[in-house]
Amino acid sequence: MRRLAVVLACLLPIGAALPAMAADALPDEVEYALIYMRQEEKLAHDVYLHFDGLYGGTAPGAQIFQRIMLSEQRHTDAVAQLLEAYDVEDTVADAAPGVFTVPELQDLYVTLIAVGETGLTEALEVGVLIERKDMIDIVEAIEVSVGYADIVQVYTNLLAGSENHLAAFLKVLDTSAASAAASSSAGGNDCKGDACVKGL
Repeated sequence: MRRLAVVLACLLPIGAALPAMAADALPDEVEYALIYMRQEEKLAHDVYLHFDGLYGGTAPGAQIFQRIMLSEQRHTDAVAQLLEAYDVEDTVADAAPGVFTVPELQDLYVTLIAVGETGLTEALEVGVLIERKDMIDIVEAIEVSVGYADIVQVYTNLLAGSENHLAAFLKVLDTSAASAAASSSAGGNDCKGDACVKGL
């Protein structure tokens, strides 16, 4: 947390005017961070899109996927705009959902979809994993991009969004767990004496 606080203390306030884009080509590590973050935000969107199709409207709390999916679309679009501004090729500009050019993210997508398809709770836990990974990767991207205030500002916005998304997923998981525990407790109290026979 201290490391994160130090990094954030050096950033532009959210909403500050963006400076003019640099004319020179980006260093390799800054360029790759942009490419990676564009696709990582797309991964979050695509995973949540898939889970919304599976679970949206079927259970309390499942609507979270649609809400956060829309936010992730704004995030990946924001990074795409940076790629365009710095004349970096966007290799997923026309890619279908679930398609990535970073092999690590392609493999991760397949794994997360498989886990989340086993149940709503598992899908929500995938959301937690995605947002935690996203936060770690965004902080690393900020550290390699400190010389580019416009890029850092976008990453700062993404980081705040991921923090909110993580809190939302954890809240739904906690609510679901409490509801399941209450239902289990109530069910256990229904069977008393002869009533157990009637319930067979």
